[in-house]
Amino acid sequence: MDVYVARQPIFDRHMNVYGYELLYRRSMNNFYEGLDDSQATAETINNAFFVMQLNELTSGTKAFINFPGDLIEVEIPSLLPKEDIVIEILETVNVTPKVIDACKRLKDQGYIIALDDFNFSEAYLPLIEVADIIKIEFSIVDLQEQFSWIKKYKGRVKFLAEKIETREQYEAALGMGYDYFQGYFFSKPVIMKGKEIAGLNKSLVKITEEIYKQEPDYQIITEIIEKDLGLSYKLLRVANSVALGSVHKIYSIKQALVRLGIDELTRWTHLLMLEEIKTLENKELIKNCLIRGKFMELLAFELHMCKKHLEFFMTGIFSAIDVLLNRSMEEAIKDLSLTHDVTEALLGNSNGIKEVLDIVIWYEGFNWDEIDDKGPLLGIEQERFMRAYIKALKWVMELEY
Repeated sequence: MDVYVARQPIFDRHMNVYGYELLYRRSMNNFYEGLDDSQATAETINNAFFVMQLNELTSGTKAFINFPGDLIEVEIPSLLPKEDIVIEILETVNVTPKVIDACKRLKDQGYIIALDDFNFSEAYLPLIEVADIIKIEFSIVDLQEQFSWIKKYKGRVKFLAEKIETREQYEAALGMGYDYFQGYFFSKPVIMKGKEIAGLNKSLVKITEEIYKQEPDYQIITEIIEKDLGLSYKLLRVANSVALGSVHKIYSIKQALVRLGIDELTRWTHLLMLEEIKTLENKELIKNCLIRGKFMELLAFELHMCKKHLEFFMTGIFSAIDVLLNRSMEEAIKDLSLTHDVTEALLGNSNGIKEVLDIVIWYEGFNWDEIDDKGPLLGIEQERFMRAYIKALKWVMELEY
């Protein structure tokens, strides 16, 4: 799968490159397309750090990365190496005590903090105390106002003139005392393209290994997730979702794990494994696997096998993992800590779960002769069987897949 990051250089007063602002892109279109700020930041970091080589993107300089308020509050930037990045606090951030406290802690850890499109208002003044760099849209803010702020804070913070589009603007900004410069006059954002190879997320694999232990250790799971920005973001989002009936906001990974519980964590982890390898080409197949998994889980309850419902679920969602990863089934599931019964069913060996999987696959293809040979829908009344299937369809639709 192709992934994209745009970069735009930032120069110092001697025209040396100080760093590059990394910008979210979802295609070769050189403009922002779509997602919310948090998701865009998570994907930009994933693409820059885990798919491409960050040092190649920045030529060994600083990576300026935008962070919205929710990611600042839970100190997501601390997952990244402080020597490589500059934390850009977006102008849309609501300056709350939590945001200010988080910025102070990040500053104490040695991170460089920049205020993006800085708004000279009372609410934003506390951020100046923790900022290292203030970015100002040169062509928009009144020049006299810019000059007065530079004069007032020169020496305490550095000033960056962004959206410099002409030589005249550059020379004016230079004369006013700006330290750094960015804009179309120097370079438009350049899109860098990389290729993400389909595979199971190693962090998710480690989590499943811990989940299947007799006594899972929440601290170990917490540490795995905290080292993965994308997983941290997704876990906090799902833990604070309406679906989980959240009333009080969750801010820590450990709190999120406690709210989910082991069963929901298991389900969430395996759903994310499929999400990680989703492409435009395999989207419908993955959707079908999710329906199959939920359908099988519901059938487990109908068959009074409640204690094994997650095993039925996982067999269904991973029933085409060999096709999705373009590997043999044995190779595809070797790193997954699946139970013996699930492994046997996926490898095609006969057991109770495999029997239900066969019925579900035949039902999907309307192979009624095969179903009749196995008995009347596993002994489940046809109406209840159909109701379970419809419920599975609705569940996948609710995932906003």
